[in-house]
Amino acid sequence: MAVTPAGMKILPRSTPKPAATALLGRDWRIAWPFLLPLLAVLLGLVTYPLLTGLALSLQRKVVGEPATWVGLANYRELLVGEQYAATFWNAVRVTAVYTGVAVVAKFFLGLAMALLLNERFPLRSLARAVMFLPWAAPTVIVALTWRWILDGSAAGLVNHVRIAWFGEQTLIQFLADPAIALWTVVLVAVWQGTPFYTMNFLAGMQAIPAEQYEAAALDGAGALRRFRDITLPGLTPAIVITGLLSSIWTANSINFVFILTRGGPVDATMTFPMLAYEIGIAGARQLGLAAAVSVLFFPLFIGAIVVLTRRLLSAEARA
Repeated sequence: MAVTPAGMKILPRSTPKPAATALLGRDWRIAWPFLLPLLAVLLGLVTYPLLTGLALSLQRKVVGEPATWVGLANYRELLVGEQYAATFWNAVRVTAVYTGVAVVAKFFLGLAMALLLNERFPLRSLARAVMFLPWAAPTVIVALTWRWILDGSAAGLVNHVRIAWFGEQTLIQFLADPAIALWTVVLVAVWQGTPFYTMNFLAGMQAIPAEQYEAAALDGAGALRRFRDITLPGLTPAIVITGLLSSIWTANSINFVFILTRGGPVDATMTFPMLAYEIGIAGARQLGLAAAVSVLFFPLFIGAIVVLTRRLLSAEARA
């Protein structure tokens, strides 16, 4: 430290930080060796397949034939082409209805079940275990079981009960009637997915301090007000995360549609994943066109992730 003739002290100049330290932080040399394995996994399992699929969507690739670069021709065919545009936009509508109705139904049913299972009553532990069984069962087994229950012939459980017990003569074609096939698949998805909401909401409720409810009760707050002012705000992180994951899983799942209806009847249950499968594997085997379907679907996931993540971060900031 230098001293001027007037007795004023001059502080030494601070040494500027290297660009890497300023950008990555002081301990970046220590952190990077630990981050490199994760970076390699992300590049190998996420980035590489994503870029490969994007490149494939810009090519005309039929199974057994060499690929040809066609640019945006696959996207034009899906969006405005004569052969696939109607099917594509129908898949957009079906996927939106299927995902939206299923997620909303699972949310309200899961919240109601969580409120019930959070109360004290005899055999509560057994009720919780039974409630979680649909989520724990393999999806393929669930779909096959429901296909037998809802089969349109007299061998289907529902139709058999209607004929044997109630004397009905007509058969309900749950999976073959275009008017009700989509709602039937939604019903199965809701039945299997609701316990996931229940489990997360119940865990969130048990994390809320009981003192808050006791204080609210002393202030004269009723059950509805306690639910609105304590339970719902406390469940906000669980609601956002559960809704995000469930929306992605529901929209991206092919199991129920594939096993129950194969996208029929007359494309009434043709969702995005099922359309990509039909174009790329089961039907024309046009891998490039099928990849374009998946690429067009991808921004919807990104948008949902961005919106819900911002909602979650803002809720945590307010808390």
